[in-house]
Amino acid sequence: MKYTITVHPKGLSPAASAKAWYLRKKAKEPWSKILDQVKTVSGKRPGQKAVEYAVRRQDKLKRKELFPTLKYSNCGRKSELSDKDKEAIVNFVVKWRGKRFCTAKYIIQELKFRVKKKTVHRVLNKAGFKWRPVPRKSKLSPKELAQRKGWVDARLHWTSERWAQELGLVLDGVTLTRAPKPLTGAQKHAAQSIKSMWVKEGEALDNDLHTHNRYGVQLALKVPLWGGFNGAGQFTYKFWSEKPKFDQDIWAHQIETAVKRAASGKCTWHDNEKFLKQADVYQQNGLKMVNFPPNSGDLNPIENVWSELRKELALREFEDIAANRTLTVQQFRQRVAQILNSFQVPKPGQTESYLQKLISGMPRRLAKCRDNGYGNCGK
Repeated sequence: MKYTITVHPKGLSPAASAKAWYLRKKAKEPWSKILDQVKTVSGKRPGQKAVEYAVRRQDKLKRKELFPTLKYSNCGRKSELSDKDKEAIVNFVVKWRGKRFCTAKYIIQELKFRVKKKTVHRVLNKAGFKWRPVPRKSKLSPKELAQRKGWVDARLHWTSERWAQELGLVLDGVTLTRAPKPLTGAQKHAAQSIKSMWVKEGEALDNDLHTHNRYGVQLALKVPLWGGFNGAGQFTYKFWSEKPKFDQDIWAHQIETAVKRAASGKCTWHDNEKFLKQADVYQQNGLKMVNFPPNSGDLNPIENVWSELRKELALREFEDIAANRTLTVQQFRQRVAQILNSFQVPKPGQTESYLQKLISGMPRRLAKCRDNGYGNCGK
């Protein structure tokens, strides 16, 4: 009669288990010496825990049993999750990773499982998902690289003084978020910058996934702003819109009124949003439209302003939480305006304001872009 048992590769065979039991129980050998006299199934020196478990199982062996009872169909453990539970975890990540925090802890909480985070990680890893830092920059296509090269090369010889003259108004939009009223919501809003998420190997950049947004997750009340500063280092244009984007007629009216007054020179610089590109309307109002190359936020100095603005707002949000304070929309807008105005004032002991430094640093920015093969040059 033949008997078949399954033993973990790092475990002991029945013969090795019996030998370990004898050395421990009868010969009274210390564990350190037993480890040198037995081998695992794979022929290696066993760990002390493996030997202890083998001796314990052997000690519980009943008189009529030939071998101890083993449960190694799942490495000695009973499965904590059913196939249906595992499928629920994967489906949850697929559905919600673009809209919620999808850490293992959050998944366990939402699905009401009583497992460890490592269990969730194993399930998702097996499904092809890895917890990885999310890339913040998308790759540039050959066409975009060529456009950047032409744009940069045409302005590489410009001095800081020339940039100050040419930058009549640098425009861009940003969607800020005001912390919600409940304290728990405010805390989540303040802790919104997730650096990693569940992604599949080689997964392309997807702007619909929240962590690909370099400004963080937008959990709370959206407060869209369109703004701009001029070559004199003054933040002269602020337009609080109801929506992040709007039609061409609204923007044409902005050009005829606020944009024209805010510009210190003829050139108005912005990105390639479709409703912004109205060269004829700019020309009618004595302005010239200049576009940054596509997918080139690193060349636009106002992107630095938005980044610094968010940092300042985040610091003050933590102060609000400590003081149990909630801002109204009007108070939030006043705070933003105050921070933006502070960027045009030199700090104590400095001769240039933050905005002036961005303008004077444009030659270095373009030189860095050229030196990097016209790829992303940072901000």
